[in-house]
Amino acid sequence: MTNPLYTSETLPTTSLAAIREFDDRYLAAMGAAKADTWADRLGALVPTNSPLVTFPVSQLRTKFQRTQGESRGKTFQEKSFDLKSEEFDDGYEAELMKLFTQTFSYRQWQKAPAALVAAEERFRQKQIALLLEDGENAAFLDVGKNFFSASHYSNVFDTSLDTWSNYDAAGSDVVSVTNIQAQVVEMNQVRDENGDFLGVAPDTILVHPSKAEPLKNLLKKEMIAESSVSVSNPYMNGFTVVPVNEFTDLNDWYLVDSKLIGEVAPWVSLRQTVPSSLALRVFDEASDFFKETGRLKISAHIWYGFSLALPHAIRKVVVA
Repeated sequence: MTNPLYTSETLPTTSLAAIREFDDRYLAAMGAAKADTWADRLGALVPTNSPLVTFPVSQLRTKFQRTQGESRGKTFQEKSFDLKSEEFDDGYEAELMKLFTQTFSYRQWQKAPAALVAAEERFRQKQIALLLEDGENAAFLDVGKNFFSASHYSNVFDTSLDTWSNYDAAGSDVVSVTNIQAQVVEMNQVRDENGDFLGVAPDTILVHPSKAEPLKNLLKKEMIAESSVSVSNPYMNGFTVVPVNEFTDLNDWYLVDSKLIGEVAPWVSLRQTVPSSLALRVFDEASDFFKETGRLKISAHIWYGFSLALPHAIRKVVVA
């Protein structure tokens, strides 16, 4: 959103005018921002006023059975994990004299607020990508399993039930219908707390950008080669391919059932809301910083916590 009172051709005449425009543009960019990145859509972005939030994980999926003797009743059971926010910051500074006299410098000053908001979105994606790439080493609750595991308990309170997997440590390249099918079949085996199939049906694939275009092209094909003959592509337009710029491994990939996110979000981004005076800090002409440098500075601060949550709707495929 552009403030009509200011343009790069109309340079400010006071530091107050420059700061006011920065603040206006920052608030406008925040208001226009939508939680629409892959990290926001496929996980839970939770706003809160508290620096520490406890997330309960309950297991109360009921199951009717033939009545024999006394009526049945389940006891509500749950575990939980805590998520604490931390402070992060970025900022922008500029020489006041250049803002008064140079169009280019003022133009950069005008762009900085939107850049800070965009940087916050990229920050969320980076933190979730880091968690996913190390998910096979991250403990899931306190049940002796990691978030990505080949032997998850169906019910963490009853380990006698069948286990299920959301992890393949010896997988194959994603650009293959055969390989995708094998992983989908495995993901269909995810179980609920009664040991029954949960009904997971992946519809999204997260990949490194180097794999995104070949995979998209494969999934657009009507016919594919199989044993020297052409056959119909069973996955034609069947998956949403998401290139994740923040992934460092070129070959690993992830299947996600986006339809289950509301019930079993695979990760949580906790965003703590703070007073505006803490979120956007202004170093104006009255500040010691300006008196020493002749520069104005705006420092943006955010508070976030990140954690992997429930493993049911995501599967990791590691390719050596």
